[in-house]
Amino acid sequence: MKKFLITSALVAVLGLSTPAIAHEGHAEAPGEESAGGAATVLTLSDTAINNLGIQTVKATIAPRATTVDVNGIVEFLPERQAIATSRAAGRVSEIHVKVGEKVAKGQSLLTIQPIFVGSSPVSISSPIDGYVTKQNVVLGQSVTPEAGLMEIGDSSEVLVRGVMYETPDVAKVQVGQNVSVNSSLIGNTPLQGKVQRMDGAYDRGSRTLNVYALVENPDRKLLANMQVVLSVEVSEPADILTVPVKAILGESGEQFIFVKNGNEFERRSVKLGAKFGAEREVLEGVFPDEEVVTVGNYQLQFAKSAEPKKDAATTKDKKDVPAVEGKKEDDGHGHEH
Repeated sequence: MKKFLITSALVAVLGLSTPAIAHEGHAEAPGEESAGGAATVLTLSDTAINNLGIQTVKATIAPRATTVDVNGIVEFLPERQAIATSRAAGRVSEIHVKVGEKVAKGQSLLTIQPIFVGSSPVSISSPIDGYVTKQNVVLGQSVTPEAGLMEIGDSSEVLVRGVMYETPDVAKVQVGQNVSVNSSLIGNTPLQGKVQRMDGAYDRGSRTLNVYALVENPDRKLLANMQVVLSVEVSEPADILTVPVKAILGESGEQFIFVKNGNEFERRSVKLGAKFGAEREVLEGVFPDEEVVTVGNYQLQFAKSAEPKKDAATTKDKKDVPAVEGKKEDDGHGHEH
């Protein structure tokens, strides 16, 4: 009931017709009639298309390699992170940078006033180029030479640690294979890299194996500890017709997409093949260069075609025709009723 109310509110805001509800709570598909054949083409006005926020991409044929997809975690490379420490015991007298700020190797991070009377202040500099990722001290805090004061990391190149379970897919993954990294937080363009190394044994407790991929990250879209999907290419590329995974609706065996042609949206059943990262192979149902809906496709399930505009001339003609009066009858006394 709650789901129905939400859907009804959605279509009301968009100015669309609510779908008829069949028995047992089943909503008819767009254009479907309760009796007779189902219409698969939906026509919407420009206003409705804008309200739905419809976005499309073209189905494309391009070289694709079969991938093994695993969940991954972004990590700093060991050689691209450092901890700033003090050379002498003292107190923090000045802090020159903030967490998240970019620093250069040799740049002063903070100043320490040694505990020995008459000693000059000591400037603590950054060991590497990068960004301040952690600050462990505050003004006036006592520090010792072994204490970590600040942490700096360079994420222009990162490690993505993929976690693989004990399955046959593990045997397909090899050092040197190409990888792509996908996340809804970095947009539609995956970042590229290669498998750098793999664990030599499974973890006894979790029965998992770690795969480490070296990934270029020049715009710092990937941040340390971010969760991503690591797609490892385990076959040679071949020309494959694909659409984005987010264009596909329905459940396994009954999956479909919407194809846009002007203001018309055709719902088509599709037969799917292998998955290639954020793309999915289409074996039947779509042709190359057709526009498939990737945003707003869920809402299209509940939309109905716009009513055709009435012909103004026809409407005017109808208004000009006088109403036909009923036949008057004589009551036999010379009076008409």
